[in-house]
Amino acid sequence: MNASSPTPKAGKEILPTAEILMKELLDKMGFNDVLISALWEEKQERAKLSLSGEDAQYLIGLEGKTIEPLQFLFNILLSRKTGQESAIQVDALGYWDKKEKEIFSKVEYGISEVKRSNAPYRLPPMNAATRRIIHKALADHSEIESVSEGEGVWRKIILRPRKNS
Repeated sequence: MNASSPTPKAGKEILPTAEILMKELLDKMGFNDVLISALWEEKQERAKLSLSGEDAQYLIGLEGKTIEPLQFLFNILLSRKTGQESAIQVDALGYWDKKEKEIFSKVEYGISEVKRSNAPYRLPPMNAATRRIIHKALADHSEIESVSEGEGVWRKIILRPRKNS
């Protein structure tokens, strides 16, 4: 993984605190009827809060424009509360699950292009959390490696043949 996408230090032990803090945050925002489910995803080595219920749809926003800043703000609050860097995924009604399927479809296409052409393939710009998921997924790939390039909102992943293959 690229050094610019640090792996969070907080693990599954942070889940109970995260769940309580999210409940407090949502209550202050007036979302009292949102159900919160905390889980640890072993494959991605990440904590996730899944939000559901009638009001959860309002937490996504148009094309994720509400859930992304909510996740960002929540992780800052959680990091300050616990003193540990955290990168918990906050999902509402499976929004991120659907988004990840779309992204991995692009990754699979990129892998096939790299294998076919033996040339690098650039994915579209994406946020640090999404890049981290891709880097983790490809960390043990025998033929393809992923690196990040660019700055700020233009930062993207480059898929390329692994140098030792």
